[in-house]
Amino acid sequence: MWPLVSWFIHARFFLGITLFTSREDVERLLGEKMKGKNQNDYKGKSEQMIKYIKKLRTCIRWFMELEDGYLADQEKLRSMLDSKEKRHAEIEAQMRAKVEELNAIIQDLQRQHASLLESFRKEEADKLIDLLKISSSSVNCLACF
Repeated sequence: MWPLVSWFIHARFFLGITLFTSREDVERLLGEKMKGKNQNDYKGKSEQMIKYIKKLRTCIRWFMELEDGYLADQEKLRSMLDSKEKRHAEIEAQMRAKVEELNAIIQDLQRQHASLLESFRKEEADKLIDLLKISSSSVNCLACF
């Protein structure tokens, strides 16, 4: 690609077409002074003005192309940002749903834990009552002797 660009630059130079590649080129054009043989050399100044106007038009086109490139880049970045924000929102929604699901599971497990703890205490109390019944009946049996 570089040889093609180099050829293009040389072709523009040999054809007398001004090439703008930087801000310095534009500043050089804007700083250009019209020269004439004398103050009354209207034909010479007119020819210079025609060339100058052509260069200005080329400069304006260059700036417009540069701006178009910047606008295209800006639109591309805006599009990328929008898609990232959309993806972020989707992931955030998924995470919220997962958090709600996990909170529901935690509440269910806490209820199961409380229920099992209550069953365990009731079972221990029943065993303690049975043990007391057995020991009171064995004390009664010993008292019979």
